[in-house]
Amino acid sequence: MQQPLRYLASGAAFLAPPVLLVSDVLLILFISEPGLMLQAVAFSVFVPAIIGVTMFADERARWQLTAGAGLAVLAALAMVIRPGVLAAPTRPPAVLFPLGLLVMSGAMIGSKVSRRLAALMAAGALLFPLGHLSGSPVALIGGDVIFLVTFWTLAARMVRSESRVPNPESRG
Repeated sequence: MQQPLRYLASGAAFLAPPVLLVSDVLLILFISEPGLMLQAVAFSVFVPAIIGVTMFADERARWQLTAGAGLAVLAALAMVIRPGVLAAPTRPPAVLFPLGLLVMSGAMIGSKVSRRLAALMAAGALLFPLGHLSGSPVALIGGDVIFLVTFWTLAARMVRSESRVPNPESRG
């Protein structure tokens, strides 16, 4: 991944989960318009984060990873366009976001991403519709915290990762 794209994707991966967490807290406390607006911002920032994670973890299960990312990005964009979609989290397009993340986490098991991170992403993806469907603050905040840990760890690894193309100046 090119240097500027890697920094953009890792910055988005650092920013999206806390914005989602704050939006869910606002929605839990006030059921407010700013909460819905922040949620739209969070999902729009998730788009480059998911694409960056896909490019970072791309090794073995390339098409599964790409398909999962495509579903998650499509759902995130749909939720940005129509924020009320999360009122029915078991119907498309809201169900596609956690489904895409589940497919991505399954594909990441065989990649350079640790299995723990893949399992954390799967747990967050499972808590996402559960929290929005039940309205349980514990499930909502728990899923957001899991996303925070997962995406922050992946973002830190994206920043630290070396480019796959060897630097010609480093050769003796």
